[in-house]
Amino acid sequence: MKHIQYWLFAVTAFSVLGIAQAQGMKAPSANPPAGKLSSELGGSGASGKSTIDGIVAVVNTDIITRSELNRQVALIERQMSRRGAPLPDRIELRKQVLDRMVMDRAQLQKAEELGIRIDDTQIEAAMARVADQNGLPLEDFLARLQEEGVSPARFREEVRSEITLGRLREREVEARIQVSDAEIQNYLAARTKSGATANKPEVNWIQLLVKAPNDASGNALSQARSKAEAIEKELKEGKSVEDILKTRPELAIEGTGQMGWSGYDAVPSLFNEFLSKSQANAVQTVRSPNGFHVLKVLGRREGAAALDNTPVTQTRARHILIRPGPDITEAEAKRRLNFALEQLRGGAATFDTLAKRYSQDGSAAKGGDLGWLYPGDTVPEFEREMNQLATGNVSPVFQSRFGFHIIQVVERRQQAASEERQRQAARQAIRASKSEESYQEWLRQLRDATFIEIRL
Repeated sequence: MKHIQYWLFAVTAFSVLGIAQAQGMKAPSANPPAGKLSSELGGSGASGKSTIDGIVAVVNTDIITRSELNRQVALIERQMSRRGAPLPDRIELRKQVLDRMVMDRAQLQKAEELGIRIDDTQIEAAMARVADQNGLPLEDFLARLQEEGVSPARFREEVRSEITLGRLREREVEARIQVSDAEIQNYLAARTKSGATANKPEVNWIQLLVKAPNDASGNALSQARSKAEAIEKELKEGKSVEDILKTRPELAIEGTGQMGWSGYDAVPSLFNEFLSKSQANAVQTVRSPNGFHVLKVLGRREGAAALDNTPVTQTRARHILIRPGPDITEAEAKRRLNFALEQLRGGAATFDTLAKRYSQDGSAAKGGDLGWLYPGDTVPEFEREMNQLATGNVSPVFQSRFGFHIIQVVERRQQAASEERQRQAARQAIRASKSEESYQEWLRQLRDATFIEIRL
């Protein structure tokens, strides 16, 4: 899980706070329930009638009120105005926001039915990570949100919802993806036959989605295709995705349209051929059951080795991790780790002893030993600190998405990945390529099983 999206537009595509990057959460990119939404989306949230609350959507036995919809739309418009960005068509914006609210509500109902619960400690940790990634203490971050019209209580509940949606996806989709031994063997054999190198290519790419479900009317499909063609032309002419999203925020995937670096064998199979073969600045539109995906390659690079016998640098490391929470403030976590560093440097205690005493993860019982780590095994902030250390050295206190750490590099070696490691990497790549397609299919099934009525 790599992203938290606090409201579809307000804090991903639009927010000046840039909240879209909290660890562990990849927010669902839900689509509207095709065939069940009416076209009565005109509505006038700004009219005098907006003071009288009413029901704008029914989702099974739950409702979405006009005030809820107006509040989210107003928040988006306020944030865009502060940034000087042109406002999108209000009817389209209301439709997009309501579509997302409907599908999120359907998923949250499913999570409740399955008994998925998120405890307060997890929520507080996620809130702290979001604040940190925005470069602010949590208190200051909440104050900034308040200025944007978002109360701390509301933000907390949205964080709870996003974590819940992530857990639901893990349970209902990720856990059910099967990868057979035959698929792994075929995958490795194909790489060997094609002469794939140890440092497998990775692609940095953009994805913008013009929604157009399979059962869209001929006119709607034609309009969506024309819109995708216009976006493709703008990308080819060098217009940035940020500028495109200022006027068409509904296109955003992962909040910003930026998909980051991916192994081309770990992207949705529908995009694989284009992303695996195209060079930087190539643009192409791909049709899927959800609409038109406009893709652009930003760059290519050689990634981490894992799937052949070429030696790679492996690092054996150990660490001490302290997680801030209800009982430990960030300041206290850093104080404890700095105290541990003083003891270690002064010879008063060994790393093994200190890890068993202080560390708050499963490696504590092993003296913090993480075993042999391959490139890409750890989160970027951890790997960056680790790679800067000489053998035997200990890092200063630093923060990752999991908490505060100190690291010691025990030894390094150049060695090929084991056969089991290669099979594990192949399994992960196959699962990743299946994941999004499986999730979209699950969403379609959920829509079919959900009673949805729009009443604007």
